[in-house]
Amino acid sequence: MWDSSKFSGYLEFQNNYAQTVNFNCKLSGQNWLLTNIYAPCTPEGKVVFLDWFKRIVMPEDIPWLIVGDFNLIRSPENRNKPGGSVQEMLAFNEAISSLRLVELPFKGCKYTWTNKQQNPLLERLDWFFTSNAWTTILPNSFASALSRDTSDHAPCVISASTSITRPQTF
Repeated sequence: MWDSSKFSGYLEFQNNYAQTVNFNCKLSGQNWLLTNIYAPCTPEGKVVFLDWFKRIVMPEDIPWLIVGDFNLIRSPENRNKPGGSVQEMLAFNEAISSLRLVELPFKGCKYTWTNKQQNPLLERLDWFFTSNAWTTILPNSFASALSRDTSDHAPCVISASTSITRPQTF
């Protein structure tokens, strides 16, 4: 639930693949970016998307969370059946590396998407990344999957926290 007394935000950027919102925490004054991705599912579209994605320029000091349906897998283990384009996997991992993104730990189901067939294809297509600045400020962040009821994607939640110790009372 949105609480405008704690946060404000505005649209920073939008194109066919992504929407980025710049948030400000009114309590701490901290700004951070949230980018939601919806990448194409065609081989040609994936090439164009990855070319755009790896060229994103982000200042090092801004906490940045990038989430969404990338329609790409990172390794053969990200699907329950043999297959998947090795070239796409390599290009996706190269883009992640060139942006120096940190993958959030993922808890819950192994795969986030199903084709909902009798003998289903299952894949991990939804990914959650942060900048180093985010990881420094919120080192205990992780993503977790919820139960999939009607959608072909499992809904996911991001938990962002730090481990600031509380002083002991006498």
